[in-house]
Amino acid sequence: MNARKKYPALQILLSLSLLTLTSNTGVMAADEVKSTNAVNKSKKTIATQVAEDMVITATRSEESLREVPAKVEIIDSHDLEMTAGETITEQLKKGSSVSVIEYPGALAGIGIRGFRPEFSGITKHSLILVNGRPAGATNLATILADNVERVEVLKGPASSLYGAEAMGGVVNIITKKNTDALTGSVKLGGGSFATNFQQAALGGALAGPFDFDISAKRYDQSDDLTMGNGDKRANTSYRTQNAALRVGADLGPDWRADISANGYQGRDIETPGDIAYGESESGYKDIDNYGAEIKIGGSLGANNKIALTAYHTGEESKSYDKYYQGDPVPGYRSYDSETTWDGVQVQDTYTWGAHSFIVGADYQYIEKTAISYLVDGSRKAPASPNEGRTNWAGYGESVWKFLDKRLTLTAGGRYDYFDVETLSTPHKTDFTPKSENFSTFSPRMGANYLMDSGLRLHSTLGQAFVPPSAMQLAGYSERVVDGEVMITKGNAGLDPETSTTWDGGIGFARNEWGLSMDFTYFYTKVDDRISTAQQGNTRTYVNSLDAEIQGLETMLSLDVGAVLGWEQSLRLYFNGTNLFKAEEELDGGGMKDIHNVADYTYNYGVEYDDDTFDAKLHLRTVGPMRDTDWVAAGYPETEYPSFTVVDLVVGADFFEHHRLALIIDNLFDKNYYEKKGYPKPGRGFFVSYTFSF
Repeated sequence: MNARKKYPALQILLSLSLLTLTSNTGVMAADEVKSTNAVNKSKKTIATQVAEDMVITATRSEESLREVPAKVEIIDSHDLEMTAGETITEQLKKGSSVSVIEYPGALAGIGIRGFRPEFSGITKHSLILVNGRPAGATNLATILADNVERVEVLKGPASSLYGAEAMGGVVNIITKKNTDALTGSVKLGGGSFATNFQQAALGGALAGPFDFDISAKRYDQSDDLTMGNGDKRANTSYRTQNAALRVGADLGPDWRADISANGYQGRDIETPGDIAYGESESGYKDIDNYGAEIKIGGSLGANNKIALTAYHTGEESKSYDKYYQGDPVPGYRSYDSETTWDGVQVQDTYTWGAHSFIVGADYQYIEKTAISYLVDGSRKAPASPNEGRTNWAGYGESVWKFLDKRLTLTAGGRYDYFDVETLSTPHKTDFTPKSENFSTFSPRMGANYLMDSGLRLHSTLGQAFVPPSAMQLAGYSERVVDGEVMITKGNAGLDPETSTTWDGGIGFARNEWGLSMDFTYFYTKVDDRISTAQQGNTRTYVNSLDAEIQGLETMLSLDVGAVLGWEQSLRLYFNGTNLFKAEEELDGGGMKDIHNVADYTYNYGVEYDDDTFDAKLHLRTVGPMRDTDWVAAGYPETEYPSFTVVDLVVGADFFEHHRLALIIDNLFDKNYYEKKGYPKPGRGFFVSYTFSF
């Protein structure tokens, strides 16, 4: 800144989803949130309020949002419905002022509190969870916004609870769960770029102790996008389908089990490449994302609750190129990748009066593999070896409440042990598989004070870490350059990249005034950043660089209807992040701005709701940011221009069970991009009809 593999289980799941949706069975609910999924708007509002009042991400236990010291933002189901965007990435950038990087062809990632947004790999700086367990997705474009009850965005370090990657923050996606009366919906729609979609959901209580949730969706954009300048962007069509199923049962007084599975398929997802190269870098890919989990929990006495979660998730991608060495060829398979996550979480929560104590243990194994192909279909060695990462961890968190719960103090920490290894990789013969291990401890503490006037003071101090990769710790490779053997090898003594963050804020909320606000300042110091060091013909990895980030997060919401005593709601809102400084140290000395992070990001607008008709005019303003221009000679640094994009969403309920909605994405046809060379779509019109019961 200036100042400063195709997955067969999915077909089975989709078929089961569609079959079940034609019957009179119903959906399931889990421990975190109990919502009736009511049809009329007033019941939806009640359910949403319950979800907003209690959060689980901040302490890994249910706590009042206004009592936790950590900065947590909620994007509830109504916000999701009234925001243009199919993916969680789109919803996050418009609801929580995070940094994003987005490419056509279903590839996206986020960054929180000044950390560069990332869209691949298993060593990121922002952690994504689904119902408290790893999402199993390095590419956030594969996580859709349907079947979501709410999204909790914890801003700031959370390695004391969640371990690796939770440096900038944690996004926890809470899926819909219903243990009450049977409800369901069918949704049909379409619009610009020859788009059509169909969606269905059903859920509620079954006979006896059982309940369930099931949903399925198909989305097809069969034409290419049109950019804000009116030109077509070739090679940008795609189609997806996804489904989710959950079955739960009450096992007895205060005991419950839930089994769930979800799957996503992206097919013929066209990837256009940088616009500077025309169509010469275009291709397409198939993407699968899947997950399954079992949760069992209950009470061991009046004040003690225990929970167990076991999960398996995975992400697969097959890439195809349309050009080879600049010449068009029949699409050939160029690269496959697969990443899997397997884990177990055990947690015990003990309450003593108003206080609570949470202890737990996590186990996780991640394996990442890749296959590369030549144009004739034969195999070749991938650029990097396959890798595995085993993580054992134990954590504890205490939540102390005094002065009639006006004062909340939290303190906790987590010990993580890692064993990372490079794995035998077919066709890659320039290295020997090897493993290394390391451990780290991450503490965090916080304080929150509520005043009778509605004023709130809150602060946290914590450390977080990102582990080095297997290649950085134990890798070894050779390549010949101009007749000389060049070596890249890992450094067994490498430490994790670590950060220390302090934040402090002041908030105010008065329901009778329809007013809530919060201002939070944060400061982050990053140490032991991993960089490369060259000595002769050998390159290795070292801990040498630092980074510094500081900024201000602002949230304002005013319901004019509440102020004037109306039955209708007319809400003005603002959510923004200003970065005063976001700089990282250079190898040769000096500092540079962290790339792909804007100086400021603002979300603001006005929303109207009278229980029958609702409308939301949303504006998103993104300030200048720096990046490397990869298509210019010498790869110079470039600065992106600031931009403002406006969306409009309008909906109307009629005859009790029916709803029509209009979404205008990029209302004023702004020609802009989140990543240079990859412009976003111009104005798009989308209409949907929903029948609910």
